[in-house]
Amino acid sequence: MRVLVVDDHALFREGMRLLLLSLGSMECEVAPNADEGLRLARSRPFEVVLLDWHMEGLSGADAIRSFREAAEEARIVVVSAEKSSTLVRSAIDAGAVGFIPKESPPDVLQQALNKITEGGIYLPSALLAASSAPSPRDAQPKAIVDVFPALTQRQADVLAAMLRGLPNKLIARQLGISDATVKTHLSAIFRELSVQSRTEAVYVAARQGVKIA
Repeated sequence: MRVLVVDDHALFREGMRLLLLSLGSMECEVAPNADEGLRLARSRPFEVVLLDWHMEGLSGADAIRSFREAAEEARIVVVSAEKSSTLVRSAIDAGAVGFIPKESPPDVLQQALNKITEGGIYLPSALLAASSAPSPRDAQPKAIVDVFPALTQRQADVLAAMLRGLPNKLIARQLGISDATVKTHLSAIFRELSVQSRTEAVYVAARQGVKIA
């Protein structure tokens, strides 16, 4: 798996690189800012982008949207020293599919990286604890069709693409369907998951241990 770490703190950036390499079967590249990260993302494929929220220059939601366009297949995960629920929601709204607080102790950080590289979604435990639904954070990520068996295969495909942060137009293009059909599938998915938005769907998927890649 190829992972790109974009962070303007050299020590943290190098620490993340070494931790990722220690997980095995991992290729990791680093960038000190979003512009350099975007250059790398446009030149080669990455499965995961670990992106700092606060950086000089392009950052925050604008950076997420730029990486979303430059690396359509990558899962974008924000790694930030700030962890307010509002910021997490803003990151998910912009197209991120996970959030790791920088203050996480080494064992939690490694657990988060393991979950992400296995295809799962990682969000701060405080957000997931707000629900009474089970939160199998140590379990192996599970396929969408196993977690939500009432969904059709096409709906599962649309949900997987949505959970990767793809907008409707990209989902439609990748699956060879119309924008209107994507919206119809999303309406059915939201009903099945008992949610009102994409962000709420990401939270539910994270609590249920869904695998998205």
